[in-house]
Amino acid sequence: MSLKIFPYNYNSLSARKLSKALRIQVVGHTYSPLRNNIIINWGNSTPPHFKWMEQDLNKPHAIALASNKLNTFLEYRNASFIHVPDWTTNPQEAQHILNLGNKVYCRKLLSSHSGNGIVICKDGDKLPIAPLYTFHTKHKDEYRVHVFKGRSIDVQKKKKRKNNFISNGIRNSNNGWVYCRGDIIIPTNLQSIAVEAVGLLGLDFGAVDIGHRVIDNKFFVFEVNTAPGLEKTTLDKYAKAIYNYSLTL
Repeated sequence: MSLKIFPYNYNSLSARKLSKALRIQVVGHTYSPLRNNIIINWGNSTPPHFKWMEQDLNKPHAIALASNKLNTFLEYRNASFIHVPDWTTNPQEAQHILNLGNKVYCRKLLSSHSGNGIVICKDGDKLPIAPLYTFHTKHKDEYRVHVFKGRSIDVQKKKKRKNNFISNGIRNSNNGWVYCRGDIIIPTNLQSIAVEAVGLLGLDFGAVDIGHRVIDNKFFVFEVNTAPGLEKTTLDKYAKAIYNYSLTL
């Protein structure tokens, strides 16, 4: 079967890189597909006009679920999936946690990435109104586990860029944190938890951002990315996984 990629944004850099690696076409909502092909949905939660088929990857409704952090946490709660931060939508409960001296992450945007829309409050701060509050997990390490069709295909660890990072509670590239895969030890259960996190959202693939609190060996899924950035090894692994999948149909 032939492959096409259907991105959330026609100019998505990672979608373009993947299309080049696989030598396939990037398509939009106006595309009229032959239904013997496979559509790779790259982060697009808006249903296309064409019929979605079983062989297609990442259905729009699953991406919509994954892209909304509150709905993601509610889905995990319904499934008794415990590997998430403690959270609430109740400002009074969040204020109580804050008064106890614990850090609270006020998520003013439910569909965002890279820490956008997060206000971090510490004891004494005024708590803003937000649709979601998550509580500090005190995790030491943070990983990104790439999952495709029920298995882990790549694991990266967030590390500080030497002499050029900001330690403000948000580990993103703007604050000097980068993904590495060399010289890391993968904790037991990390990959299986990530695989479960993707599956519970009905996704075929996703990049799971997950914290690890070493002192008591607890894991915390923060989000599942359905259009992750792709570079070098990770790009090669996604391309290989998708190509091999196409050969099975």
